[in-house]
Amino acid sequence: MLSETFFVTSLFCAVACRTIYLEHNTITLEEVTFLRKYGYMEEAEGDFSVEADFAYTDLSVEEALKKMQAFAGLPQTGTLDTETKKAGYGRKRCGVKDIIKNESTISRNKRYILQRGWNKHTITYRVLNGSSTLDKSRVEALIAEGLAVWAPHGMLRFKKVETGPADIKVSFAAGDHGDGFPFDGQGRVVAHAFPPPHGAIHFDDDELWGGDPDAEDDDITDFFAVAVHEIGHALGLSHSNDKASVMYPYYQVPTEKLQMDDILGMRELYLKDGSPSDIEDDIESSSQSSHVPRFTKPDRGEVEENEIPDLCLTNYDTLQVIRGKIYVFEEEWVWVLRDRNTLEEGYPKRFHEVFIGLPASVTVIKTIYEKHNRDIVIFSGRNYWQFSPSFRLMIRGNLSDYHIPPEVPGLTTVFISNYNNKTYLIDDERFWRFDEITETMDDGYPKDMSAWREVPYPVDAAIIWKGDTYFFRGPRFWRFDNSLIKAHEYYPLPTAQIWFDCEASEDMNQYITNDGP
Repeated sequence: MLSETFFVTSLFCAVACRTIYLEHNTITLEEVTFLRKYGYMEEAEGDFSVEADFAYTDLSVEEALKKMQAFAGLPQTGTLDTETKKAGYGRKRCGVKDIIKNESTISRNKRYILQRGWNKHTITYRVLNGSSTLDKSRVEALIAEGLAVWAPHGMLRFKKVETGPADIKVSFAAGDHGDGFPFDGQGRVVAHAFPPPHGAIHFDDDELWGGDPDAEDDDITDFFAVAVHEIGHALGLSHSNDKASVMYPYYQVPTEKLQMDDILGMRELYLKDGSPSDIEDDIESSSQSSHVPRFTKPDRGEVEENEIPDLCLTNYDTLQVIRGKIYVFEEEWVWVLRDRNTLEEGYPKRFHEVFIGLPASVTVIKTIYEKHNRDIVIFSGRNYWQFSPSFRLMIRGNLSDYHIPPEVPGLTTVFISNYNNKTYLIDDERFWRFDEITETMDDGYPKDMSAWREVPYPVDAAIIWKGDTYFFRGPRFWRFDNSLIKAHEYYPLPTAQIWFDCEASEDMNQYITNDGP
């Protein structure tokens, strides 16, 4: 009798529990709409809103749920369990489809999906407006940062235009804004973008946009994190089911460096000849979180003091004025001075900590300058790396871009003259004059360095500081007179004593006479 009662009770429980389970896990019209919207289910014929129960079979819903769960990194149960509801629905996300028709990311070896890229490497962009919580100038700055994250992985150049047409157009709108993909108010879909050749990026103006990824208010959406993702779409990438990827469809902060998935996609679109080792270098040099402070004080507990060169006892690899401050490079270190003898707090530090994305293979900086547009360029051999004003890698290139002949192995100094605003590129005994506006080399170059009278060569650095031109070589420097086209007669002087407030010594006396060509 006991066993019979147990059997009946168990049978009743199994049926009842199953019924309760199904009631709690039955997919709703809203949830099926989600699966259709993001490409997990085929469009049904007829009035879906009226006859939702008959539009799809249990099997089709189960398969769609499995695809969605796989994309979201969830167990592929095929049922609408609690974890799926929590992780897959109601979260902030991009409004672009996860699965494009006739594409399946689940069965492919590579997770990224490509649409089409731009058929060029110089791409224009324009920010049309700001949001109700983020002004236009701040949006422009963050968009420039986001573009810089992608640029080096496709050898792309981005040029901002203020008016007229642009390849990538950035704007804020709310609700139905005329593109057939209306926004849904605060939360859920926060933005969407269109691949080339359309290139538009739309952000939902009903969101509370902010610029701090560490903000504790869940209602605030970090603009930079979303912008980097949407830029990926505007460059031709679709969604990835790799949670670490920037192209993962769900909102996540902070935005980390591009991952293998993102880089492979860019290589496929813009660089067909990238080798696996090149990609590993890309990942190694790709930026850390874009919101990590770029000028944090180094941990002296991890740095032996005797590892750091003494500015009073070194010849310096190079010096340059960047962002109105003096940058001094020696070995793997950089010092920053606000003025002569005034060191910026937190320095010295390793220059790879400052120039985010510079390859580890660059172990010394001997040539660097700031362009007219405030980008910073570092040269090593025939190669150069161009950084945004916020010190993030944007472009990699070759000296041929500056029209330097192929037989020139590298440069010793580059600077922009305040006399004629031309860019001077110097090797050991010659120099060229380049026009950055027209991107052409002036006629009659190269010329011999002897044209800079009374300045020994080769020089280690040339800078413009407070209206004057200075040349540096070894432990001494010269002030140049642009009108007389020669160094002032009371130079050279010792660099360490004048610029770094080092104590005078008998050794410095030998640094006040010329000893070069």
